[in-house]
Amino acid sequence: MLKTAADTTKQQDIVKLHEQSKKNLEHEIQNYKEEAQKQRKLIYQLEKERDRYINEASEMTQKCLGAMEEVKIREMQIFDYKKKIAEAETKLKQQQNLYEAVRSDRNLYSKNLIESQDEILEMKRKLKIMNHQIDQLKEENIC
Repeated sequence: MLKTAADTTKQQDIVKLHEQSKKNLEHEIQNYKEEAQKQRKLIYQLEKERDRYINEASEMTQKCLGAMEEVKIREMQIFDYKKKIAEAETKLKQQQNLYEAVRSDRNLYSKNLIESQDEILEMKRKLKIMNHQIDQLKEENIC
């Protein structure tokens, strides 16, 4: 009987050990399930964050491409404006040259006019003198 009691006690101890082992394993399983749930949550959050960053990067890329296109447009406008400025400067130089030529011609014609007027005055003076001399000669011939 002692042997059966010892065997029973031994069996009960083994059962207790198995139950304790079962509880420990169930507890570990529960901990792993909780940890797996936490990891799934973390993975979900990280995937959302990754998607958000991908969208932001895509938006930034589009903005950058848009800005680069705007820079190209502005550079072409600057080039066109520089070309227009160069054309305007060329036209200005031509106009200045024409102005100088006209001014030079005007000065020459003004000088010629003054000389001609002086000659006319001189001729009128000489004409008066000649008329006066003619009148004197006529008077002398009459007398």
